[in-house]
Parts: sequence; structure tokens; C-alpha cells
Amino acid sequence: MTAPIIDCEGLVHIYKTRELEVVALQGLDLTVEPAEVVAIVGRSGSGKTTLMNILASVETPTAGKVMVAGHDLVRMTETEREAYRRDVAGYVVQNPMANLVTDLDALENVMLPMTGVPKSQKVERAGSLLEALAITGVAHRFPGELSGGEAQRVAVAIAMANEPKLLLADEPTAELDQTTAAAFLRDVRALLRARGAVAVMVTHDHNVEKHADRVVQIRDGRTSTETRWREDQGTFVADEVLIMDRAGRLQLPKAFVERLRLRGRVRAHLEGDEVRIRSAEEDHE
Repeated sequence: MTAPIIDCEGLVHIYKTRELEVVALQGLDLTVEPAEVVAIVGRSGSGKTTLMNILASVETPTAGKVMVAGHDLVRMTETEREAYRRDVAGYVVQNPMANLVTDLDALENVMLPMTGVPKSQKVERAGSLLEALAITGVAHRFPGELSGGEAQRVAVAIAMANEPKLLLADEPTAELDQTTAAAFLRDVRALLRARGAVAVMVTHDHNVEKHADRVVQIRDGRTSTETRWREDQGTFVADEVLIMDRAGRLQLPKAFVERLRLRGRVRAHLEGDEVRIRSAEEDHE
């Protein structure tokens, strides 16, 4: 059985200041299998950004396990972290221009992260990435001369410059129209398949969700539901399931909790091969 590229178990992350403690992740579990594209969704403050920072090795979890392509992100030294950020995980931040150096052209920007590689090989690899992303025509344009879609494609090429196993992208289509976003996502998926890489993308865009293999929702610092989109006679249909963590815990959708007026204690019992849940308050009515 092939090992997952990403394996997170019981991730906890607490931000501490002199006055305050904020628990951003509360025992989060997540696996990403080879060749998968996973979209991460959730409300502001749910823990999405913290998860991305941990996967990028920008932050270290307070507790738990996180392995990426055989690298233990909890126990790495700072030197190992630098090598990991250079070679294993490519990161595209939300603002595409923030990924680019303004006084270098597109080709030079893609070549910039490559270290220990002969110049001829840098040029060849950068050109190949621009070609795969259908932007060979912008190779010698500077960032200020690029459209939003072109800048985002160059940003992906930069993130993939050292042939990483993992592409991280924060709201990659936030500044793109629907048509441009759909074409961008198709080309990025093709690039990932060709390079044998996986991707984790934070998004609020349903276009991204429909181009992902799985959509994982984070709520209150844990993975709560998982959606797989499938096309049925030209219409996208969502199959949603709850995620049970390794401790056997589930997060019920908020709509279920409100409709059944669940709070405090609840009762659960087996009925055949189903689990039935009801409010314990009913026992006192």
C-alpha cells in the first residue's frame, strides 16, 4: 500500500501572547494520497491558514504528528526546514504579485529559486514550466506587464521550480474571473499530474472545489466534513460525508445541531446498522 504524501494526526496549535491563548487547531487529522488535489474550506478563524503554515514548515505544531513526503515536520532542524521549503513544498500566497520580484522578468522569476543547477538547466526547466502553464509568451515580460491570470500562472511556476512533491496555494483564484479560473485550474492539474505532485488549496471558490478530488471542511480547528464532486449528466453533484477522527469523534453539521436543538448532552444508540442521535433534553420534557 502506498504511503500518503501528507499524514497529519492530532494536530494542535496554540498561539500564545502575554495576555491570551488562542487554540487554532484542536486535534486535526488529514491525509493526502499521491496525485490528489485537496481543497480546504472553512470560515475565517477555523484554522485553515495555520494548517497551511504548518504544511509549509513556517510554523511548528504545539502537539501532534505531521509527515510530508517522508519528512517529519515536528522534529526537523532549521537547516532541514530551509531545505524542505526549497525542495519539498512550493507555496503560492493569495496576492499573485507578492510571489514575484518586480525587477525580474517572468523567466528570471521562475529561475530564481533554483539553486545548485547549471544556468542552461535552469532556463530549460523554467521554460518547460511556462510552456506547461500555457504562458511561454510572457517569458520576458515583467510583473507589471502581466494580467492577473498570467501573474498567478507564473507564481505557480515559481512554486514548482524545484520540482516539489507538494504545492500549497492560498485562494489561488480569488482575483480571477470564472472562465480564467477554470482554465487556470485545468492547467495546474495537468502540471501536477505530469510532475507527480499533490496540492492543497485553501479556497472559497466553488470552481476550485469542483476541480479538486476532495473538499475538506475545517471547523473549530478540526476536519469536519468531506465532499467529493462528481459530474452527472452535465451537472456537478456533491457527495458529502462526515469525517471521524482517530479518537472516534464526529462534528455534526451546524444545520443538524440547530434543527435537532442539540446542546450539552446528547443520546446515541444503535438501531440495526445505524447510529441514531437525539437530544437528551427530550428525556426531561
